[in-house]
Order: sequence, then structure tokens, then C-alpha cells
Amino acid sequence: MRAVRRPPWLTLANLFYLGVAVLASAPAWIVKYPPLQDMPFHAATIRVIHSFGDATFGFSRFFDLSLFSTQYVLYYLLGSGLSYVVGVKLANVLLMSAYLGGTPLAIRQLLRAMGKDERLSILVVPVLVNVMFTFGLMPFVLGIPFIFLGLAAALRHFERPTRRTAIVLGLLALALFFSHVFAFFMFGVGFALMFPWPRVERWLVSAAPVAPALLLVVWWTKTSKAGQASFGALKGPLEHVPYGQALSGAQQWMLDVFRDDTDEVVVIAFGVLVVAIAGLSSGSIDRSKPAARWYGLLPALCVALYFLMPGDLGPVWLFAQRFPSLALISLVPALRMPSGARGWVTTAAMLALAAHATVNTCKHFIEFQNEEVGDIDAAVAAIEPGKRTAGLIFDSGSRVMNWAPFLHYVSWVQVEKGGLVQFSYADWAHWPFHYKRGQFPPPGTATDAPTRKRWEWTPEQVPMSELYPYYDYVLVRGAGFRPPPGTFHSVFRGERWTVFARD
Repeated sequence: MRAVRRPPWLTLANLFYLGVAVLASAPAWIVKYPPLQDMPFHAATIRVIHSFGDATFGFSRFFDLSLFSTQYVLYYLLGSGLSYVVGVKLANVLLMSAYLGGTPLAIRQLLRAMGKDERLSILVVPVLVNVMFTFGLMPFVLGIPFIFLGLAAALRHFERPTRRTAIVLGLLALALFFSHVFAFFMFGVGFALMFPWPRVERWLVSAAPVAPALLLVVWWTKTSKAGQASFGALKGPLEHVPYGQALSGAQQWMLDVFRDDTDEVVVIAFGVLVVAIAGLSSGSIDRSKPAARWYGLLPALCVALYFLMPGDLGPVWLFAQRFPSLALISLVPALRMPSGARGWVTTAAMLALAAHATVNTCKHFIEFQNEEVGDIDAAVAAIEPGKRTAGLIFDSGSRVMNWAPFLHYVSWVQVEKGGLVQFSYADWAHWPFHYKRGQFPPPGTATDAPTRKRWEWTPEQVPMSELYPYYDYVLVRGAGFRPPPGTFHSVFRGERWTVFARD
């Protein structure tokens, strides 16, 4: 009998790190409705792009596609492609899993390229469910594993440039540009820090693969409204938050995701473990490559930018506030693993913290699903396909999660039934689809004027004249909507959700 040959990738080490990735990804698939504030919004955007030509959803009646109005279109294009196989909702779950499970795998690749101990990649798992993730900034977080894959590819190309390494690096640089501007910025800084500056003869061959991505940056800043606004804002005075306020609020922007103190315990344990790793690695032989030393400036820069940059920059909401989580994640490859028995003790501690943090997150997500989500499926089922639906979310908060996880739940109507929903970014310059002329929701229907800012946060300020007779349905969570006779009547009334149809 011929012996069955094992695939070269099927090693115990690879299986172990794949298991770590599956563990890390559990919050993405453990419940049907993860408590991520903007996530329904991004799932709905995948639906619009994927089903734009499907008359059942009626998107072409209300919108025009403008895919490259946004620079972070990769999330939606990947989601649309996956939707052909698994559907929109599961595609969104896979993309969330790509961030949660893909980041430790990508950091493992960077550590190997640096000549460092790949076990350090386990340490990133406890800090992946951070504030930016629970805000549901899905294109932003999807770009994070690409940062480390890109830097690993760059190091390999710097060392032994070949046609293959150049193509891989070039494609990853393009993916980074289309994933998110923050991801591309982080990659660019890391690329510059580890670039072979002393070897002038290698400058051209080392830099050439990223030239197409750099040209795209120029194109985006010159031709797109979002790019012009973002880079235009950099030219003006940058007013940062006062240092004392920023320092006291740093934890708020890192891992402060739950109402209780369990996330603070994870932060403290992570900090203790980082300090312990730094101490235990003292005296160990440093086998990392010289370029790895300069990488350590990347997390340091994230810390500095958190204090020096403004809270918002042009159309980019939460600008400085994104850097604390980036600092924590990018810190991991900058550490040095203790050797010998100290290294194995450290590995066990990292695995224990990763398991604890993931189980803790899953428990909170399950509690949110079971006790707070309510009968959203039945509410959505009461709405006809292809209609116009306004979401009045009077009760957007949670007893389990910080922030406002229900804020954009009307987007689940767009995922399942299509049509037009409000609130939407379809009247913002940086979105991949926009309202057709004459299809802007009130009060801008006749003038194509954008929606009042913070419309979604202030349902009590929405007058009946903006709802009737334009919208076919109103999806309501909480008390506060009392339509006058002859406007809307309830067609579904559950424990948490109510649906009103136009008379």
C-alpha cells in the first residue's frame, strides 16, 4: 500500500494556531445578532450591492451605485462575493471571523518574518473584542489582519526579492488601500520603519511593488470628495482633546465594552502579562532580525497620535479614538518571548487569558441575544419587501453592553426585505450607494438635501411630517411613537419591537 502523504501545511503547529483562530472568532458566530452598533449597517450595504439588480428588493428604484465613492470598499465587495455562496448574513459573519481569527494568524506570519517566536500571536486574542469592534466599524477592523500580512510580505520581499514576493506584496498593498485608510496608514508606517534604508541599491526593487497603491492614494485624495475632505482637514489646525481628559478616557476607547467590570479585568490581566513578558525575556538571546527593532516604533506612534490628533477628521468619525486599540494590537509583535521553561509558562498564561476573554465575551453576547434582542425577526417579517421603512429607536441602549447596540437595527429590514430605510448614510459622500435625485427622505425629498445630523440618535425630534406619507412602515423600539389617527396603525406589536404601517 502507498503511504498517504500529508499535505505540507497540515502540521501540528498549524492546526494549533488554527484552533486559536477558531477560538478567537467565536463571538462572530456564537449568536445570531452580535451587539455591534454599526454592524447591521454594513450588512445592509453588502445586501444593496449584492442584490442591486434584484427587483424583489427594489434598490434600483431608490439608489444609484457609486462603489468607489468610498475608499474602504473591500469589505462590501468581499461580502457580496461570499453572498453568492453563503448568503448576506453568513457572509457578514465570515468577514467578522476573518478579523477575529485572522488577526492572530496574520501576526503569527509577521513574527515568523521577523525571526521572533510565533507563540506571541496568542496574546492578541484578548484585545480583539475592543471598543471599535463593538462599535461595529467592520471595514476598519477587517483591515487590521491585512496590516500584519502586508508587513510580513514586505519583510520577506526586502530580504529576498522575487517576482512572487513582489506580486504578493503589491496585491496586499492594494487590499490594504481598499480595506481602510487607517489600515493603509499603519502598513505604510511599518513599511517605512522596516525598509532597508542602509542598502541604497535595494531601494527601487523594495519599493516598486507598493507603487500602484501609492498612485491610488493620490487618485483618491485628488478625485473623491471623501479623500479631499479628509486630507483637507489635515491642513487646518488640529485641535486635540486636552491631555488630561485624553489620558483619563484612554480605557474608554480600548476595551470598555461591557457594563460590568469583566472587561476591565481583561485589560488589567493583559497589562500584567505584557509587563511579565518584558521582564521574563530579559537575558534571553534576541534572535529577531534587525528590521524588527524599528517595528517597535509603530505602537509608540499610535499612543502619540491618540493624544495629538482630533476626535474627528473631516468625514472620518472617531479619528484619535481608534489609536488605543491599534496600539494594543500592534504592541504584540514588538514584544520578545521568554525562552525555555519561562516561555512555556508564558504560553500557558496567554492561552488562559485568551480563553477567559473569549468565553467572557461569548457569555455577554449570549445574554444580550437571549434577554434584550427580542422578536426582531417577527417584526421584520411583518414588513413587505421593497418598501420604505423608518426606524425610531427610542431604546437603543443595553444593560449588557456599553454604547448603543440597537441604534441601526432598522438596517436588518434592508438586509431581509430591501427597499429604503432610515437612518442611512446614502446621502453621505463616502458611501458606496447614494439616493437617486428626488428620492431623498424628508425633509429633503424636493431639494435633495441631506438628513439632519444625528437623526438616528434623536427619534423624539422626528416630526410626523417627515414620516407621513413618505414611509410605508415605521419600526419602533421603546416608547415614544404615538401616530395621530389616519397616519399609521400597528401591524405587529411584540415585547420589544412594534411595526406601524401607513394608513
